[in-house]
Amino acid sequence: MKKYLIMTISSRRRPAIPDNAWQPGLALLLFTLFLGLNPHVARSQPSTFNLYFPIAQRAPQPAATGPAWGLNFISSAEDPADEQQYLNGLSTGAAWNRWPLYWYNVEQSPGVFNWANADAALEGDVAHGLLTDLIFLGTPSFYTTAGMPDEVLLPAAGDGLYVPQPLAAAPTGLYDPIFTDNSDVPGPGKSINPANVWARFVYTAVNRYKPGGELAQANGWADGVGVTHWEIWNEADLDIFWDSSLADYARLVKVAYLTIEQADPDAQVIFGGLANSATKLNYYNDVMALYDADPLAATYNYFHDVMATHSYFYAWNSWYHVFRAGNTLAARGLSKPIWLNESGVAAWNDYPGPTWDTHSGYRGTVDEQADYVIQSAFYAAYAGADAIFHFQLYDGCGNQPRGTDFPPHGGELCDANGNLITNPAFPCAGDANGLFSNPTDAACFTQHPTPESPRPNYDAYRTLTTHLNDAQPLWRLRPGGEDPANGPQEWVAFWRPSTGERIVGLWARFGEAQTAIITATHTSAQLVSVDGSIQTITPVNGFYTIQLPAATNLNAPWDPTLYAIGGRPYILIEPDTTAPDVAVETPTWNGNSIDLVWSANDNLGSGVATYDVSVVVDGGAAVPWLQNTTATSGSYTAALGHTYTFYLTARDQAGNVGAAVSVTLTTNPLDQRVYLPIVLAL
Repeated sequence: MKKYLIMTISSRRRPAIPDNAWQPGLALLLFTLFLGLNPHVARSQPSTFNLYFPIAQRAPQPAATGPAWGLNFISSAEDPADEQQYLNGLSTGAAWNRWPLYWYNVEQSPGVFNWANADAALEGDVAHGLLTDLIFLGTPSFYTTAGMPDEVLLPAAGDGLYVPQPLAAAPTGLYDPIFTDNSDVPGPGKSINPANVWARFVYTAVNRYKPGGELAQANGWADGVGVTHWEIWNEADLDIFWDSSLADYARLVKVAYLTIEQADPDAQVIFGGLANSATKLNYYNDVMALYDADPLAATYNYFHDVMATHSYFYAWNSWYHVFRAGNTLAARGLSKPIWLNESGVAAWNDYPGPTWDTHSGYRGTVDEQADYVIQSAFYAAYAGADAIFHFQLYDGCGNQPRGTDFPPHGGELCDANGNLITNPAFPCAGDANGLFSNPTDAACFTQHPTPESPRPNYDAYRTLTTHLNDAQPLWRLRPGGEDPANGPQEWVAFWRPSTGERIVGLWARFGEAQTAIITATHTSAQLVSVDGSIQTITPVNGFYTIQLPAATNLNAPWDPTLYAIGGRPYILIEPDTTAPDVAVETPTWNGNSIDLVWSANDNLGSGVATYDVSVVVDGGAAVPWLQNTTATSGSYTAALGHTYTFYLTARDQAGNVGAAVSVTLTTNPLDQRVYLPIVLAL
């Protein structure tokens, strides 16, 4: 294994979209959840967040290939896509499809597996060139430790991610040994212990869907084609998905990892994406703390190869949660890919949203929704996210029960509880999460004025997949105010080595329009709008001037002064043809060597990469001393009575080399008379 709203209880659970006026109990639940997403909930000004977002220029990074781009539910086993839906998904530029493999929909009686729907969904992904993030999810009723329910409504078309209670419980046999030799250690020729039914299901599924597995052989797929990434559950920090203990989830992941290691050592295991619930905000670290004490953890990569996290509505949180995950890993000397594999915000002013409620909690307008897509991705990618997934391609049923449907309306169809007057079993509004509205044959929300049509967030997502790729974090600033670390503008920059371009996302943070004045690194640049339109701009006196519209979203219930989504963003893209400026401090002679300290300023360009330092002794030929070094100081061995001249140049990541600067020092013999002791005769 390669070792890095109206919310109901019967559909997709999203913490970011209730309508407080209709559902006060659920609003309180979601408010509590979002306290965990906002580390400064006790403060009213978002400006305090700079404490958690250090402003710094990054050191040169390894060659970048990401972030990878994905979508939730282009297709799935329960809700297979037709050709138009696949084409719509592919048109976004996404390379990944994320969907659940519901254990209880496959193993429908003990030891009897029905793979037909999952086979078809995976075959559809492969036929359309999509990679699959497949989520193991949901315990069969006959294995659940919560007891056998009388009746369970299993997920069906439109339900999205959904685990009916009590199928969110841990399975029986979870703590039994994984292998028949009574151990948990993988090895050649070992067999799965049938008493550990979770291990048996995971092993069976991986052998079926891995590259070279049963389905690949049956379809004649090429080498490497099949499921390579397996996600272990979804949002285990929410009771609606996992109502067993933290220790049980840690065991669930461990068993899956070691089982997959046995079945397909090349597979990647993903720690199930976390909701970052306020009551369990440290869930990932708490699981890792259990692994710290596990003697197998260090050998088996802490039982996962990828960490996944989720973020909704508040764009800044996409940075914060990726950042926290990275810190949890770094504290243990680990480095793994981190995926933001759910993100988004629902729109209130498009069907099926509550179009009459401008202050609908955790929602935004369709334009704010598009702005969020850009801002969230820039934040997450800067924090180090290796993959970014939008939730989701179509609206589906959102957080509402399947069958929810109504014509567009202005609130007149709602009763006092936020349900349909004509059928109080169903809510009168829904979640417009999708890049596309639903088609007319969907399981919910079939009456959009323009069915199966893209929203502005579709263009925003396409803008990202077109322009924010092969990018590595460069620098981030908050200019425009008295505090250079916490001004009213957000600038987040990346460097694209393959094209030699600087990519800068810019937007206003608060409710006032801003004028961004940014140093140019070329004679012209492309300015990309949220909708993907491009204009060429030229600098004046070495600077670009860009007008940034004010932020408008004040729909955060926990803080009515917080602009959870910034103003309309722009993306500035230009080559870096400007060389860095070098500075050197006055050298010091310590009797044996000359100490030299130097630095360079690349003026918000691609970033200083290396330095060359040469030395001339007594006017002779220049001799290289340090070449292509990243050091910013050094000690040069020298002798008395000579003159040393040092020449320094700096090279940025684009290959631009600045003009050389020089500094000279003569190592004259010390005047001993200054140091002779004075002896007075008495």
